[in-house]
Amino acid sequence: MLSARLRLRPAALFAVCLLVTPPVFATEAESIYKKQVRPFLAEHCFSCHGPDDGKAGLTLHDLGTDFTAGDNAGMWKEVIDRINLGEMPPEESSRPDADEAFAVVQWVGRELMRAERESRMSGGRALLRRLNRREYMRTVQDLLSLDRNFTDTLGEVLPADGKAEGFDRLSAALFIDATQMDAYLKAAELIAQKAIVHGPEPEGNKLAIEAEDDTRPEREMKRESLLGQRVEIPLGVRGHEIQDDGVLHIQSHYGYSKGPKIWGKFHQVGLESIVTEDGYYRIKIKAGASIGRRGEPIRLKLLYADQTPVAAEEILPLPHDLDQPEVVETVVFLRSGQPGQKRRLQLKWNGLEKIVTGNEVWYKTLKNPSRDVTKEIQAAKKAGDQKKLKELYQQRDDLIRRAKQFDQPFYSYAEEYADSIDEAPMLFFDSFEITGPVHQSWPPPSHQKLIGGEIPEDADLTFARNVVQRILPWAYRRPVQPEEVDRIVAVVQDGLDRHGMPFPEAMRLGLQAILCAPQFLYIAEPAGESDGPRVLNGYELASRLSYFLWNTMPDRELLMLAKQQELSDPDVLRRQVERMLDDSRSQEFVESFAGQWLNVGEFGSVEPSNQYKDYDAALEEASKKEALAFFAEVLASDLPITNFLDSDFLVINERLAKHYGIEGVTGPEFRRVAITPEQHRGGIFGMAGLMTLLADGTRTLPVRRAAWVMENVFNDPPPPPPPNAGEIQPNTAGENLTVRERLARHRDEPTCASCHATLDPFGLALENYDAIGAWRTQANGENFRANKAPELDVSGTLPSGRSFQNLEEFKAALLTERDKFAEAFSEKMLTYALARPVGYVDRATVSELTVTLRQQDYRLRSLVHAIVASEAFQTK
Repeated sequence: MLSARLRLRPAALFAVCLLVTPPVFATEAESIYKKQVRPFLAEHCFSCHGPDDGKAGLTLHDLGTDFTAGDNAGMWKEVIDRINLGEMPPEESSRPDADEAFAVVQWVGRELMRAERESRMSGGRALLRRLNRREYMRTVQDLLSLDRNFTDTLGEVLPADGKAEGFDRLSAALFIDATQMDAYLKAAELIAQKAIVHGPEPEGNKLAIEAEDDTRPEREMKRESLLGQRVEIPLGVRGHEIQDDGVLHIQSHYGYSKGPKIWGKFHQVGLESIVTEDGYYRIKIKAGASIGRRGEPIRLKLLYADQTPVAAEEILPLPHDLDQPEVVETVVFLRSGQPGQKRRLQLKWNGLEKIVTGNEVWYKTLKNPSRDVTKEIQAAKKAGDQKKLKELYQQRDDLIRRAKQFDQPFYSYAEEYADSIDEAPMLFFDSFEITGPVHQSWPPPSHQKLIGGEIPEDADLTFARNVVQRILPWAYRRPVQPEEVDRIVAVVQDGLDRHGMPFPEAMRLGLQAILCAPQFLYIAEPAGESDGPRVLNGYELASRLSYFLWNTMPDRELLMLAKQQELSDPDVLRRQVERMLDDSRSQEFVESFAGQWLNVGEFGSVEPSNQYKDYDAALEEASKKEALAFFAEVLASDLPITNFLDSDFLVINERLAKHYGIEGVTGPEFRRVAITPEQHRGGIFGMAGLMTLLADGTRTLPVRRAAWVMENVFNDPPPPPPPNAGEIQPNTAGENLTVRERLARHRDEPTCASCHATLDPFGLALENYDAIGAWRTQANGENFRANKAPELDVSGTLPSGRSFQNLEEFKAALLTERDKFAEAFSEKMLTYALARPVGYVDRATVSELTVTLRQQDYRLRSLVHAIVASEAFQTK
């Protein structure tokens, strides 16, 4: 029975709407209501909740189909919750058919999403849209020629961005309040301090060390604990040797790092007194190396503030001459972090670890037997066996006596290098120096762009006005009026007259006013005089285009075309789109659109358990870059979007190639690599980062994977699950069941089975990829034993009726439904481009985009061109 006191809060409604299926057109929805939904309610609900009997104060016979009116949405949500729970009607004998009930749940879910989208659309218009964080940072960077490393740090100061329809650039989710305005003021202050300087270049901090003076020598004797006593043993050979002019390292020290071991630490420097502010620091290291018979080039890794929010790293090649060390130099961007935060710089190299080994005689004859004696003593004490204790104490004393007489060296060279230590990889470390912050030029580029050279001593308001007149049209992304310039100059004057600021400080205040002005913070596209669509003017179109493809302000060429009123020419516009896509700034489109479509920002949020030994930081980092690099390749080469479903190539580096079992790929650089069907990769399915995200660190989650595919790939998310829907239980010891077998138990409930029948095939098809995206044919993780792990069954049937037996047939089945994917992908990109939800008013546009894609062999750039050429993009 339904409860009238349960109501869905607006926030909860939004959460539900993100999970349900896409809206159908209003006429179709009304038809479904009349033919399926209302007859269902009349048969199963009206007797208790109709005009004659409104139990619990609830009547359904007059429940409206306008989900935006009153509390209709909340009431409908409660209806489907009770259907999903199997609580309506209360008599078990009269429960409705599961398929009929699912059809009602599906209809309500679609209407909830339609209502939510339409309420966000404002009739298909958004008069104002705040720049999101990424857009703000890139705009400030281009406006003032600021360093990207600095502008990226502003993300920690700027207010958080809301998301709608999967993207962080929709106006409905980008509100601003007093707290957020304070954040913009703080960001503007930081920018102004960096952009405008005065006086000579400041001297940086400096630290210089000599390796031989800063390396602690090893003791002559090794101290070992044996049966509660400390025993000293001759040390033997060392992993490093301190010489008069440096330190020779024969062995690397990897520590306890997870995954493949490449870098071992050889030195560490505290930089708390040096890195006192964010900036560039020059590092010089004098060193030499010998590759030894291994033949691999020796490199250095500089790892700063590891495992902190300000971590940074740099890799340097070394000259291969131990006798003639040379200075290698680099400039790196380092951040000061929070007060009191440790900021150590670890110096690492890719030497071998087990060049020096411990004495096996010591372990076999003394150390290991002593552990056994200790355990036996504890057991004899517990048992009260005095005779046994006496024997064990004698053994203990004998072991200690022999240990004190032990005169063999504890460390020796490994057998492989015992007679040829000169053939081992070696590193000679001479000295280290760091200086900073340093500047590439003074005044910095930002100051030169704003002011020119040094601020004159007699600078006045005329000077300030000239600066403002030059920068303001760029900041506002359009021509400005004299009164707009006056308002900023008045801020400078106020700083000078009321607050007695020096001129440079007053100019910074004026810059802050520009960066906090609504004309800068917002993309404004005011409505026209009529109620219908208004064609965007050239400057508005330039901004819409630049923020679509570059996440930043229009450049000089776009603004010039806007001024000349040429940007609306289809041929001109097409050439500009091609130019922008070929520009390196289009990487912003890749990272922002593709990154959010594929949830790349969440890659790495799931920490795999220790059962997955191959997972490490290098694999995690590479998996984040793979998805973006693949999308970038499809865009740059103008390939069909069907490559996202399946492809005959990957874009990977050596670390990913190893994980995927692909040979012949060396180095950290990402490159296009041809693959064969036998390698079971291609497209977005099987990307390690995505498969790891859609697992829980221990096991795969096919329902989560399926829901992701349906929502992100086909824009067809499943209806909301019952409120009490549980997770698939972990594998129970002794049962040895695959996830498919446990999922079959989970969906025993008829209502659950209806939904899972359409949902599960999309997830089970991906079961060959384990919890870190490695290929498998048997279940793993969850402590499955390899010799007893069951074989995986990944077969299934899509909602269209197409069946498949394996992953390759699954992807082939998806490709036969490419138009469904093309429509979903078009709608997502259109949503991103318009920065508003796409709904009923856009049905014709989406249809036209899909047709264009089909006619152009589904090529990605053809979709971008079609969106830019559409009426929806060029009008407000």
